[in-house]
Amino acid sequence: MSSPIDAGTRALLRDQEAVVLIDQKEREYLRVLRSGGRISIRGTPVPCDALIGLPEGTTIETVQGEPLLVVRPTYAQLIPNLPRRAQPIYPKDVGPILLWGDIRPGDHVVEVGTGPGALTLGLLRAVGPGGRLISYEAREDFAAIARDNVARFHGDAPNWTLKVADALAGLDERDVDRLVVDLAEPWTLLGSVTDVLRPGGVLTAFVPTVLQVKQHVDALRAHGRFGVIETLETLMRFWQVRDRSVRPMHRMVAHTGFLVFARHLAPGLPVAMR
Repeated sequence: MSSPIDAGTRALLRDQEAVVLIDQKEREYLRVLRSGGRISIRGTPVPCDALIGLPEGTTIETVQGEPLLVVRPTYAQLIPNLPRRAQPIYPKDVGPILLWGDIRPGDHVVEVGTGPGALTLGLLRAVGPGGRLISYEAREDFAAIARDNVARFHGDAPNWTLKVADALAGLDERDVDRLVVDLAEPWTLLGSVTDVLRPGGVLTAFVPTVLQVKQHVDALRAHGRFGVIETLETLMRFWQVRDRSVRPMHRMVAHTGFLVFARHLAPGLPVAMR
């Protein structure tokens, strides 16, 4: 069990660490602290050295007298503010991917379609230092952003390999535990999936439209080596709680895509139990 001193030390903000500053209107500003540098909040400079060493959860005051709450970003705060050129998979979908996809510490996971690295960050957290993550991204510009985001917001990841390659040309890995695909046509990968995913492994696909869901599920069933197929959509609605008002927020994180999960089956005929 950690001692109170250890807990207090962990609370202190450090150089090169990401923070979120929240103003009175609950607007969030994702920044990285760099010793000797400055960050800007709507044009107002804030010296990083004034924040480094403070405990997380401190409220500071700018030179203009504006209070700002300083905390480390949660995963849910980080992803919407992540530097990107492609649409990320949002936290509301990452949660089911990790749970229904059953991604655990120590797993060997392959990710197809990295984008800005939003899901990559969640997968690295899930597999832990004892697991392995291989990511495929066809575009070098997306891969460069993913590398930078992982380095900035996760840190060293010696168990992560990013391959700039077209997954449709083939996947090199074998006997992986989990395969996560973020492609518009995930069924085009099924020909090589049986060589990559171990029997009992989970194939997870993030699919944009319901027509693509139908085509993917039909392909899974026709293939013959996939079962326990589940399809779901996640909707999220926040609520505003004030002194004399409790109501749903006007804006809602509604449809982003569908998730299709399937188990890779062992080859051969059913085993006769005697």
